Amino acid sequence: MAGLTNNTIARRFGLGLLLFALAASPVLAAEDEEEREPPPGQLALEGVESLLRALEALIEMIPQYELPELTDEGDIIIRRKRPDEVPLGGPETEETRT
Repeated sequence: MAGLTNNTIARRFGLGLLLFALAASPVLAAEDEEEREPPPGQLALEGVESLLRALEALIEMIPQYELPELTDEGDIIIRRKRPDEVPLGGPETEETRT
């Protein structure tokens, strides 16, 4: 190191430090990403739970009916299982005869 000046030593040291920092940054970044992201199994479980909630909501929206009944007049009556639901046509109105 007889021919090296302080300026040359500082540059080489700076260059070495820069190369070390650049080499270490992907490793450090990967560790940070692993801490932020949950494991794949947990992500899959959350996805399945979300799909099941959506399926449950869909099933609740579909009207459910009792078994059909045949009256003495020959009419077929199919009652809803949840009578508190309003039919799609809106509230029932009185029939008027003309």
